[in-house]
Order: sequence, then C-alpha cells, then structure tokens
Amino acid sequence: MIAGMKPKQIHFCFFAAILSVLLSSSASAQLTKVNVGYSAISEEQLPAWIAKESGIFEKNGLDVQLIYFTGGTTSVQALVSGEVPISQVAGPAVVNSALAGSDVVIIAGGATSLDYWLMSRPEIKRPEQLKGGSVAISAFGTASDFVARYALEKIGLTPGKDVALVQVGGVPD
Repeated sequence: MIAGMKPKQIHFCFFAAILSVLLSSSASAQLTKVNVGYSAISEEQLPAWIAKESGIFEKNGLDVQLIYFTGGTTSVQALVSGEVPISQVAGPAVVNSALAGSDVVIIAGGATSLDYWLMSRPEIKRPEQLKGGSVAISAFGTASDFVARYALEKIGLTPGKDVALVQVGGVPD
C-alpha cells in the first residue's frame, strides 16, 4: 500500500492510471472515444465517475462514456463481447468468466473487503431457521452470489440444498 493513501484512493489511482496507459493519446482537439462499463450503483464504483466529472479523462485525451450494466455478470458479458474494452467490476464475475474459457483479465483491484450483511426477518434468530427458506442475491455469478454462498457455508448451510438463492436484480432494482 502506498504510504498515507486509503484503499479507495489507491483504487481510484489505479483505475485512472490504467485508462491513461491503455488508451493514452496526447491531449489534442480530438478526444479518443471509449466506452467504460461499471456494474453497480455504489461507492465502490465512484472512481470512474470522479474521473469523468473532474475532467481527468478529458485531460488525458479521452471522451469516456460510462455505461451501467446490471451486475458483474452482465458487465463481463459486455466486456467479452467487445461492447466495452474495460469495465469496473467485482472479481467473482471475471474469475467465473475466465474459468469458463473467456479471455478476460483483472488488471487491478481496489476493494479490500466485502461489505455485505446477511440479514433476516426479526423472528429468525439461528442459522438453522433459514433451512427451507431463500436468500436474495443480485444475480448468479456476481459478488453478492459469492458472498451469500460463502456466508451460508460458514454458518453450516448448503446453498441450493438447504437455502434457495433468488436473483432479485441490482441495487437500483
């Protein structure tokens, strides 16, 4: 870690540096157009918006169009199809896609923790009370899917057997 910088500051610096290096062109009258995907409406996705709104992209010769994809899985599908050359997305969707044979790579990572909570109705007090019920995730293959499966296994439940995982969409949904 760079002395004095917070993880989110490092995330922003990595993202801006990567775009500058990958798509560098001298700042001229003609800006290089590039579509950049992002997969959630959350604080984790702020680096791209800060770079756009503060003019960092333009100062580096880029005309960036930020495109929202509902979840990491959809964002990686757009990346693999060529719709976007770069996307800000959580790791599970990229890893799953690469394991399935796609040619995607993670260039940099910025989030150092998974900020998720497993919550239930007030009457559910013990993990075994979740048996036969369901847990909401955004979509299969996303960070919320990974975290839900991990949390359920940690409390002794088998996802898909003891507890159904239900796709409910992204944060805006």
